Amino acid sequence: MKTKTAPHLDKKDFFDKVEEFVENHIEEKIKKGLDDVENFLKKELSDFKQKRKHGKEDDEASVFSYFEHFLKDKKVASVTPSTKFLINKVFKRMDLGNTRTVIEYGPAAGVMTKPLLRRLPATGRVLAVERNGELASILQQFQDPRLTVIHGSVIEIDRHAAEQGIGLADVIVSGIPFSFLTPLERHQLLHKTVDLLRPGGRFIAYQVTTHLAALMKYHFQDVDIDFEVRNLPPHFVFTGYK
Repeated sequence: MKTKTAPHLDKKDFFDKVEEFVENHIEEKIKKGLDDVENFLKKELSDFKQKRKHGKEDDEASVFSYFEHFLKDKKVASVTPSTKFLINKVFKRMDLGNTRTVIEYGPAAGVMTKPLLRRLPATGRVLAVERNGELASILQQFQDPRLTVIHGSVIEIDRHAAEQGIGLADVIVSGIPFSFLTPLERHQLLHKTVDLLRPGGRFIAYQVTTHLAALMKYHFQDVDIDFEVRNLPPHFVFTGYK
């Protein structure tokens, strides 16, 4: 009696099925859970402000500063700063040994930016574009000559890069929630992103949802997808190769 062999499932089919599963079974649960997390953070932030008022501020200050911006500005991408696990997963996709010029979309308070600067050579350069004025001010306090901070929109990244004398970047990394952009803005930004990358350059986006999956496959020939559960909330890491 012949046994049936399992049908071949190529990489693209596999990720299509993962994307479908996540959209149908995971994303809504994450979104509903964020409401409970936000209520918890509001209470913790209130307690933290009382500590700060009475001079009892501690090492949690920078984290709760981020929470405060998250609660005030719904376009801040994540509930919490990126964990070291997510940061390391992004860095593994960067090919840091061959990276000199990096553009960062939506760096927030610089949780990704600061360790990135530690890993770049003295000749490296980072152009960070942040739409939130208070977060941009935090970044400007880093006082690293390799870092240029732009308070503005990433939709105008071509103009920002030209004004700062940025040629082609080795890596463009993004923490902005593409789900907050209009469909046209998503395509425009990815088109400009491809144009700003050198041949062989990489675009790396860490996202809560899978909104970017189809767009990445449209704009980039090769796309890798990772998932990091050790983050609040868990994130997908999309890497497009030019």
